[in-house]
Amino acid sequence: MKTEDPVMSNSSPYRFPFHGWVGVLILLKGFILVIFTTGWFIHTYFTPWMWTGYLLAADALLARLRGRSWLWPEPSRFLFLLPVSLALWLWFEFYNLHLRNWSYIGLPESGLLALFGYAWSFVTIWPALFITADLLEAFGLRAGISPLRVSRRMLTGLLISGSIMALAPLLLPAHLAAYTFVIVWIAYVPLCEPFAYGSRKPEGEKGSGVQEEVHSLLRDLEEGILTRWLSLGIGGLVCGFLWESWNMVATAKWVYIFPLFQNMKLFEMPLPGYLGFIPFAWEAWSMYAVILLFGRKLWPSLPGPPPFSNPVTA
Repeated sequence: MKTEDPVMSNSSPYRFPFHGWVGVLILLKGFILVIFTTGWFIHTYFTPWMWTGYLLAADALLARLRGRSWLWPEPSRFLFLLPVSLALWLWFEFYNLHLRNWSYIGLPESGLLALFGYAWSFVTIWPALFITADLLEAFGLRAGISPLRVSRRMLTGLLISGSIMALAPLLLPAHLAAYTFVIVWIAYVPLCEPFAYGSRKPEGEKGSGVQEEVHSLLRDLEEGILTRWLSLGIGGLVCGFLWESWNMVATAKWVYIFPLFQNMKLFEMPLPGYLGFIPFAWEAWSMYAVILLFGRKLWPSLPGPPPFSNPVTA
């Protein structure tokens, strides 16, 4: 007998956790303060302030729909994701030292306050992408394709091409590297996915089991599942729009200085640049999967993402 999906039937037996109401209040307060006051704190830190409210509210909605989320009832997976987000975004900041595709303006004069703003902003990036994607799936997003045959030759080709794409922007002269920002936002999918794909061991092999396995986007394609690709891609676009709209209001913000499309802007982002949020979300997931995979070598009980409701197409 088929069990009715509470999401698809527009009802849910789960409650809306308290942290969601905190998030709603943070969002409302942020809008009110930035419109009706001139206080330096909210105007300077408006973007991470709003993301904090969004993450709390969106995560609570996810818990309401699924009965579990990144924060509730066990917050360890969310707390682990925060330093991962910070570390991985700093890696992209390292790229930007050479590519110089964006810069920051309006920062506090105090170095400590500026660092506080950087850290607060950067820890929200990966949670924003993943929670938004999970919400799309919780609301019933499903997609499938014909299964893809994955061979050892394909895995080797992905590793080689991903390595080239990851290294080329750093090895080229700065005036040429500035034009390679496109491949930076996709390079770590082919570089990381073979590791994530290989994390599942054959049945019966010593050490096989859930602890060694991480969710591989490449394995999804092999199984004919497109759901995670689609939810991350759409979620990346949603987050990109929110990032750019909230950044436009803040006094401490980033501006784009890459040498293309500067006359085609929506907020601070040139319009074609929004397409980059799609592969960036895939890349964020693949990088996180590898961090989780190798992190479990040191910490076997390292918490992964909350279980997906049903990524397989019906």
